Amino acid sequence: YDVKMDVAAVANAAMPAMVALQGTTTVSGNSSSIFGYGQSYEATTSGTGIVVGKSDTELLLLTNAHVIDGVSNLKCTFVDGESVNCTVKGSKSDKDIAVVAVNLSDIKSSTINQNSDDVTLGQEVVAIGNALGEGQSVTNGIISAMNRSITVNNVTFDGLFMTNAAINSGNSGGALLNADGRVIGINFAKTSEDGVEGMAYSIPVSNVKDLINSLMNRETRTKVADSEASYLGISGVDITSTISQYYKYPQGVQIRSVASGSAAEKAGLGQYDIIVSFDDESISSMSELQNTMQYYKAGETVTIKYYHPEGTQYVLKSVDVTLGKKN
Repeated sequence: YDVKMDVAAVANAAMPAMVALQGTTTVSGNSSSIFGYGQSYEATTSGTGIVVGKSDTELLLLTNAHVIDGVSNLKCTFVDGESVNCTVKGSKSDKDIAVVAVNLSDIKSSTINQNSDDVTLGQEVVAIGNALGEGQSVTNGIISAMNRSITVNNVTFDGLFMTNAAINSGNSGGALLNADGRVIGINFAKTSEDGVEGMAYSIPVSNVKDLINSLMNRETRTKVADSEASYLGISGVDITSTISQYYKYPQGVQIRSVASGSAAEKAGLGQYDIIVSFDDESISSMSELQNTMQYYKAGETVTIKYYHPEGTQYVLKSVDVTLGKKN
């Protein structure tokens, strides 16, 4: 006979390992001014993180890259209501995975959760997350399908779970748990297809174990002082998902000019190259590149990945760049 899943027991056991993530992001708006100037404002963003480990000095949280990309003043709130500052340790936009670090000295306690590879179609699951930015909440459902794909902003994600557990804004980065209370997936996206309701996607933890371990082992960086600020020496424009889809360009930052004698020029970066990665961090916009560089000192050498136009094709290349000093 079937044994009914005890949702309350699973939720109560797992809740201490869930954190609510909140921060601010700059949103560009349009203005009706005859001069065409745009206006920008600060907006609050929210998401969810999962405690996945700790070192001697840090508690490590797993979340989606889109939850923290371009976000400032990032804070995490634990189930007991304690809120502390946290820092992005590393992220991979093309996998939508990120790891965030919290100093152990800033928090009272920590909880480490585990995961399981044993997933079957139809098994009951529980989703926990910071739905709508209102704090942790619980929904339940089943594994509706496995090994599904979804394309978001021109990037295709494969091997996903599909679940009918309710996933809404703010749930991203939260946990999908099995009947034993083990994390089996990272809640990812609700489908936006017309006529589809009640289906969401989750990234299987088993698919990204190596990436999670890699991000967890990265050096945690803090913003450098203005006197040590780094300089690349480019101006550029964003190749957004819309532009990428229309013109078939890679998504990233397209260089429009390179300053004479700059770090970029010395490394061989040129006009129309499209930067997509900085020190193994995915780059999708100029603001994201500028934000990332705030954590690097002048004189440091980093690897930049970029697409270089060759005829009608863009070819992925990699170059080591020694960052210059910002005037």
